[in-house]
Amino acid sequence: MSRTLETLIKRVRKDIDELAIEVARAQDARNEILTEKATSAASVEAEAAMFDGSPLSGLGMSAFLQRQAQRQSELDEALGLAETAQKECQAALSGAFTELKRLEHLLAQEKLRERMEREKAEQAAFDERSSQMHARKGGSGL
Repeated sequence: MSRTLETLIKRVRKDIDELAIEVARAQDARNEILTEKATSAASVEAEAAMFDGSPLSGLGMSAFLQRQAQRQSELDEALGLAETAQKECQAALSGAFTELKRLEHLLAQEKLRERMEREKAEQAAFDERSSQMHARKGGSGL
């Protein structure tokens, strides 16, 4: 059974490695979206600072602000999805760590049980030898 547990532990460790990569990817995607949101906001501020108040530039500014508002809305939605994905990956990673610890505990218990069985068998053999030697000494002393 310990070989089975060791194999399962190796598989869970491999899963943990893969999940850690997925968590990192999700974090990177989230960070990219946050960067793009900040860049978009900075772009709006820069354009607003250059706005001269003329009616013609007001038309252009209005269209620009509408596009940027739509883009911010899209980025907010993407950010929500990225955060959900990151939380799901993190939850899966935590679950895998819990499973790993459970399997390691089972393996430790199994090894302890095997060691105790070996020691019990060795003690029984030692007791048998001792009783045989005692019987020989007792039988030759008569």
